[in-house]
Amino acid sequence: MNFKQESPISIAGAGPAGLTAAIVLAKHGCKARVYEISPDVGHRMNGDFQGLENWSSDKDITSLLKNDIGIDINFLCAPYYGGDICAPGMGPLEIKSKKPIFYLVKRGAMGGSLDKGLKEQALSLGVEIIFNSRLNFAEGGTIIGTGPKRADFIAVGITFDTGMKDLATVVFNDEIAPKGYAYLLVNKGYGTMATVIYKDYKNEKKYFENMLNFFKNNKNLDIKNDKKFGGCGNFFLKDTNVEQKTIYVGESAGFQDCLWGFGMKYAIVSGYLAAMSIIKNSDYDLLWKKELKPMLETSLVNRYLFEKFGHTGYRYLAKGFAKGDPCDFLKYHYNQTFFKNLILPIAKSRYKSQIKDKN
Repeated sequence: MNFKQESPISIAGAGPAGLTAAIVLAKHGCKARVYEISPDVGHRMNGDFQGLENWSSDKDITSLLKNDIGIDINFLCAPYYGGDICAPGMGPLEIKSKKPIFYLVKRGAMGGSLDKGLKEQALSLGVEIIFNSRLNFAEGGTIIGTGPKRADFIAVGITFDTGMKDLATVVFNDEIAPKGYAYLLVNKGYGTMATVIYKDYKNEKKYFENMLNFFKNNKNLDIKNDKKFGGCGNFFLKDTNVEQKTIYVGESAGFQDCLWGFGMKYAIVSGYLAAMSIIKNSDYDLLWKKELKPMLETSLVNRYLFEKFGHTGYRYLAKGFAKGDPCDFLKYHYNQTFFKNLILPIAKSRYKSQIKDKN
């Protein structure tokens, strides 16, 4: 692909993928112009906490951001080394790790959020961000990072002020989060509680109430000024994410963790790879297939197995997290094996039928 470097690279979407691409381009002397249909960044988010996963590689995600990609940590990025996990028929199990399992970040348009931090970095480098605007035509190269196109899973939850101590709790239970999980995260007087649902979307109110009752019965909840929020995620695999001079990144390219929706790392890395493919005039498809495809495929197999074994599988996972180092356990299950490569065609076939669910 021969992009015209004299023309600004147009980017649709001011999410983590699009802004990362803009930042990397600007740091390499390329002009970038971002078009965002909303009035500010983080329009799909509501100040809720999310996890930036840190288990799928040996390199710490903060080192990857700062040293490899060139992203400053000018946003909340709190390391979480453990917490507890619950599964049907089992009491809470404590999990601990030698390194952060994930970094807690806030999403939305407010100060301290990942979205606001990336926006500030892009603007400081001279990136032009045009809000309330849709990209219709671009002369040079184009990057599309406009987010999910459908809902393969949904999240329903609340953010709130609290006097509770910092904590992280995960629940696997189909009566609370069918084929998904629920979580409770607290950091410095602020919390997020949500159920992530992969089936039976129409009964989301019931699952939210079940989650709320579960945490009321099992945690000393202190909730003030709660605000309800919702969200969705999208996963798919394509042979190519390049169409003529257009590159797709983030969930626009289907880059999402199909198992549990930890997609921020995929989004940021894909934005970086898209920018580097333009800077070095290299093949973007080759880059993402090398860096992301193995984990994307494995997450699809993990999703298939997670749904197939139900509560028995949830208890196996809970025990696995608590028995040793959860990062080692997760890393193993997020990397390809001979067995998972055998199952991949079945998982792909099953996934195609799932996305037609009219719910």
